[in-house]
Amino acid sequence: MTTNLRIKGKPKLAIISTFDELCGIAGYTKALVPQLEDYFEVTVFDLDQFFFRSEAKSVQKLADAEIRRICDALPDFDVVNIQLEHGTLGRSKKAIFRRFETLVEASPRLCVTFHTILQATPFPWKEWARSMVKLRLDKAIGLVSAHKGNKLLSTELYKRLRDSNSSVIVHTRRDMRMLKYVHRIEKIFDHPLAFYPQHIVDHVRRTATRNDFLRLGKLPDGTVLLGCFGFVSKYKGIDVALRALRLLPENFHLAIFGGLHPNEIKKGIPLDNYLSDLIEQINAGRKWLDVAGDAQATLNLTLGASDYERLSTAKHPEDLSSRVHFMGALKDEDFAKAMHVCDIALLPYMEVGQSSSGPMSIALEMGKPVIASRTKAFMQIERYHPDRVSLFEVGNFLELSQVVAAVASRTNELPQSTYDTGSNAMMYRAALGYQ
Repeated sequence: MTTNLRIKGKPKLAIISTFDELCGIAGYTKALVPQLEDYFEVTVFDLDQFFFRSEAKSVQKLADAEIRRICDALPDFDVVNIQLEHGTLGRSKKAIFRRFETLVEASPRLCVTFHTILQATPFPWKEWARSMVKLRLDKAIGLVSAHKGNKLLSTELYKRLRDSNSSVIVHTRRDMRMLKYVHRIEKIFDHPLAFYPQHIVDHVRRTATRNDFLRLGKLPDGTVLLGCFGFVSKYKGIDVALRALRLLPENFHLAIFGGLHPNEIKKGIPLDNYLSDLIEQINAGRKWLDVAGDAQATLNLTLGASDYERLSTAKHPEDLSSRVHFMGALKDEDFAKAMHVCDIALLPYMEVGQSSSGPMSIALEMGKPVIASRTKAFMQIERYHPDRVSLFEVGNFLELSQVVAAVASRTNELPQSTYDTGSNAMMYRAALGYQ
């Protein structure tokens, strides 16, 4: 699908990205278009993930045809921007690189926005040698293939951009330095993600309430609402948030805004494994007498009839079901509202090598206190927003509970950030060659 948002008399910009999808890259592109439409005549070419992520060879051929269709249209534009998350271009590293190279060759002038930066790694000689000695030829071949694929999407991809004199946008200063000094890309720009202009932020703050969310409308007065955002996945660390919640007073609640990623919804699977782990940890429906073995026998000997009847229906303190709220997948336009109705945004992620975070950026724009795990990406983002983010060590739920308690008791206002949609638009103009 191609989405036209053209304004006459301005340079013609083609943005190649996922767009009509429930994903972070699509959400960012939808927010980026209005930031740029005052300066460019914008057309978005949607990378339909039905084609690009399919396992069927016949459908992959349709994805190649879609790339050719996009390339045929690019000479009509003044400049092209690719919002690059590698997997949106295909399932295999070879296909991703081939399609990317085709787009580079067809672009009159190119700017690439990286949402993930991949780095080349040394070949695992020791592991390869052990596989050969043990005659594990399949594993040895797999190591060679994986190394070649990683090199394609790191060293070779960056070289292709350098040779084409393309400009590059990244979301951390660390990534900017790596591409500039290691891969010698000259035209490189850095800026954190930016989604909402100030007038939208102000409107949401004036109008959004917890009553906008049916599952939050009846929270008790004095509830401190913590929020986790985005697709429910193990690396998001929601289990860490639940462990921290147990250590906080009962007026602290956790809202989980997000559902499974569409790619994780599997045929015939009654309940996702990670969701199952979360529900088990919540102990929904557990009663005081739901104990096993010797403990149950001891209780039976010491309890009177009235005590037994009361405790058999009494909720166990480890049952968090009244304090944890699964809010389901959000529409893009509801993210700002969700951030606003929470008191603190939690990002207890594992380290997965990502370069940016939409939820962190939106929370910062909405003026919310942010508590995040000390991953490399979050440490980098915090440099753009000093004194706006509180960090804790990855997985340390005790530290997280202590930081939450400290942040919740803070009364001073957070400082304003100098990075917003306005500065983001100016950076894009410079990267696209129209400052």
